[in-house]
Amino acid sequence: MFAAVVVCAAVTFGPRFVPVLVAHRHRDREDLREFSALLPAGLMLILVAYTLLDADSGIQAATRLVLAAVVSVLVDLAARNFLVAFVAGFAAYSLSGLLLG
Repeated sequence: MFAAVVVCAAVTFGPRFVPVLVAHRHRDREDLREFSALLPAGLMLILVAYTLLDADSGIQAATRLVLAAVVSVLVDLAARNFLVAFVAGFAAYSLSGLLLG
């Protein structure tokens, strides 16, 4: 049982710790700086595209998703903060469900 917990902890901790070590050792590389600058926008684009492609066929659900995506993208462009944009998009989706539902 203890061995299983140790293995699970290593599998959980490892993928989070190894990139930090690699990034710390190579923090002066220009390509990694460019990648870290583009990563939040790329993640936002992937999340928006996946959400819109996975939308239900109902017009109300599609309207809510498009509204949330637009709010998320606009907040991300204005605030340059992925977490704030995510929360704003989630709030827009949730509130639109209350108002449209």
